[in-house]
Amino acid sequence: MTDKPTQQAIGIFTTDTQLIVHTWDSWLAQATGIPAELIQLQPLALIVPDLEARGLLRRFQQVLDDGVVVVLASALHHYLLPCPPQTPSRHFEMMQQHVTIAPLRDHEQIVGTLVTIEDITARREREYDLADALASPDEYTRLRAAQTLADKAEAPAQMLIETLGDSSWRVRQVAASGLAQRADSQMIGQLASALRSDHRNPSVLNSALQALAFSKEDSSGPLIGLLHSADADLRGYVVLALGEHNSPQVRQALSQALADPDMNVRYHAIEALGKVQAIEAVDKLIRIAESDDFFLAFPALDALAKIGDPHVAARIVPLLGNQLLALPAADALGQLGDLEVVAPLATLLNMPAPPTITIVQALAAIYDRYEVWYGEGALIIERLQQMLTAAGVHNLINALTTTQAEQLPLLAQVLGWLEGPAIERELTRLLAQPAVRAEIVDALVKQGTPVIELLIEQLDAEDQETRLAAMIALGRIGTPRAVPALISLLSAEAQLASVAASALAKIGDRRAFEPLLGLLGQPSASVRQAAIGALNSLGHPDLAARAGALLQADDPYVRESAVKIVGYFGYPAFVPAMLERCSDPDQRVRSAAIEHLPFFEHPGVIQALSDGLQDRIPAVRIASARAFGYIDDPQALHHLIRALEDQDAWVRYNAVRSIGRKDAIEALDALLLLAQTDVAQQVRIIAVEVLGRIAGASALPLMSTLATSDDLALARAAISALGTINHPDAQALLLKHLDTSDPARRVAVIAALGTYHSVEALLSLKQFASMEADSPLAQAAVAALARVPTSESINILVELISQPARREAIIATLAHLGAEQIDLIGRGLEHRQVEVRRAIVEVLERMKHYRASEYIGAALGDPEPTVRLAAAVALGRLGSQAANRLLEALAQSDPDAAIRQAARTALQR
Repeated sequence: MTDKPTQQAIGIFTTDTQLIVHTWDSWLAQATGIPAELIQLQPLALIVPDLEARGLLRRFQQVLDDGVVVVLASALHHYLLPCPPQTPSRHFEMMQQHVTIAPLRDHEQIVGTLVTIEDITARREREYDLADALASPDEYTRLRAAQTLADKAEAPAQMLIETLGDSSWRVRQVAASGLAQRADSQMIGQLASALRSDHRNPSVLNSALQALAFSKEDSSGPLIGLLHSADADLRGYVVLALGEHNSPQVRQALSQALADPDMNVRYHAIEALGKVQAIEAVDKLIRIAESDDFFLAFPALDALAKIGDPHVAARIVPLLGNQLLALPAADALGQLGDLEVVAPLATLLNMPAPPTITIVQALAAIYDRYEVWYGEGALIIERLQQMLTAAGVHNLINALTTTQAEQLPLLAQVLGWLEGPAIERELTRLLAQPAVRAEIVDALVKQGTPVIELLIEQLDAEDQETRLAAMIALGRIGTPRAVPALISLLSAEAQLASVAASALAKIGDRRAFEPLLGLLGQPSASVRQAAIGALNSLGHPDLAARAGALLQADDPYVRESAVKIVGYFGYPAFVPAMLERCSDPDQRVRSAAIEHLPFFEHPGVIQALSDGLQDRIPAVRIASARAFGYIDDPQALHHLIRALEDQDAWVRYNAVRSIGRKDAIEALDALLLLAQTDVAQQVRIIAVEVLGRIAGASALPLMSTLATSDDLALARAAISALGTINHPDAQALLLKHLDTSDPARRVAVIAALGTYHSVEALLSLKQFASMEADSPLAQAAVAALARVPTSESINILVELISQPARREAIIATLAHLGAEQIDLIGRGLEHRQVEVRRAIVEVLERMKHYRASEYIGAALGDPEPTVRLAAAVALGRLGSQAANRLLEALAQSDPDAAIRQAARTALQR
């Protein structure tokens, strides 16, 4: 047995909103072989050339646009950064990675991404080892392997299928149990009969129910028939099994089971209704929750939370006063409630011994919804501040000592909404807690001026991470009072100095000018870059002259820094000096100077870039190839085509990218050759991407061939290009490639079909979008339907919104389509299904547009009470003046009391 590696298996880097890399830690430098100095301030696509082709660019954009955290699972994406495994692998040429992409924020603004890379090659290696174990001559070894596979939800089905032919009945039994969900229609009737006659036999009961519950075929009919059995135990087991299905018939049967004479059956029916998100059972469930039967009220509240109908929140609020139900009621309100439930939650928090953490979780969830849906999370904070008493604040602070680590971030977030010396002291103290440091920094920044002195004190803390967090907070607050203390830290070790410089950049105080100039020669690239950014932000009148003079400095680090400052501002007086630096003896200086030449207009620029393409250092040639892409001169294309023959793959890669930026059809033949024959994968992929944009139908034969390549990344690039070409023959090829058995390729084909609006393409997308909601194929199809929305694609999404499992995802998708699609979405209010009309009201509410509000106002006349209620509640949140008359009429004359009350509440708002 080999020893496990002791080195860390996680690396972190950050980018700005243009996906330019800003930080790159030592683990990534070691794992990729790319030092930080080479990748900092370079585009991420430099090391991930197939970022867009693999669908990863869209994931980054989702983080930047929506502020969400995205996880790239290795089973689907395998890796983000192409690099070899850290230890020898028998199965993988590339390190398998679990990747988390989170938004990087400055105040409320998203300023970039923070990416975590975890090496999970060893874990994937173990899965392959299981396959070897299944082929072992030893029965016990095979049995253990089969059991492991059966226990793993993500176990490859094919491995278990092959195991069914094992010579051992024990191994076959384990495999059969794992594959019970694959029972066929012929077995279903026999299993139902066995249940009816032999359900007292535990073996028969368990195996039959398992096979029926997870059957690939629809077994709900036979199961529903068993609900008429006189045996209460059997009815209870059947209700549990029905919870694994989801159809109108199942939801109706489960709803009827709420009246079963046996309490246990009713209990399991409630659980199952929550599991299948049966919105049609909401009225029955809320009545159960309002009953005095705690045994059933508790699961009813949980089921209501899972179903997610926000209109029952008002009826749940009174349950906060029930000592037994306060906790589940608060939890449900966190998932269903709006601004109106903040006051009752705060009132509960003001009471002695409240369920503090549950209330905190509820408030944070409501805040997040308001922030994501309406951009008005501040309303939640304001209402909490109005309602919370000193006792409530005391309860929150006391919870700090009893709360588990994983719950601390939410508690810190809510504390950060409040003000006062006690809050300020507790928040500052929490800077020493790694689990909540990011949340505490955000909270302290919101506190602003009152915490400045407390933060300055933390600059002397023993824990370096606490000092770093304090500096970040002071920079974001932007207080000049912190400038002297931050300047003193510019002489500290590299990490402290770079963070101090970044904080000074945000403060913008000119007292830092001279100390920052002194950092331009620091050996640490991160310190130099932080100093450059800070100097650029100060707006000091002497910066041009001082930086220009430093172009002639003896220290190459200083010259490089000066080049970046002069190039950033494009000072015309220093063009000759910048051209001189293009021949600097130091390669970093040459590269930096060349990269900034496009910012200058001078006849010598073309020659300097041409000379750069002849440099012996690849990094300089790369800089020239990239810079030529921004030069609007006919000679630029000539030099770029010549660079396609460079011996360095990254030079060729950047030359192709620059040609693509110019949409230069003159390079078509050269690009076709590179796409077919280049030895470097990244060059072939970028050539395919560019050809998709500029070549048109002439590239179809090549793209069709490459779409079946064994190189998955190259194949996905070709598939994506077929979508970009947007030609009927390209669509035909994509539809043909839908038959591939490779899920990753199929996802790429589905995404590419999003550019086509033909009947064939839309029907195919609808088919995949109708699959299980958590299927990557379904998710890709929904995204493709929304990519270039038309009336047909929006109609398909509206139809799909009736499926409970995908309701929230499609509501979010439609709400993000933009105001120009409001009329198409508004047509959904004429849909025959009540739940579709209710969901469309929610979509229109989230769009926050006067036209959307007009449609919601029209929904006040819907014949279905639940739709009118949804519309009244939505208008109350939005405050639509245009709907006042309709709301007034509704408040006076609607036959439904809940709607009259909702209309009155809306008018009060």
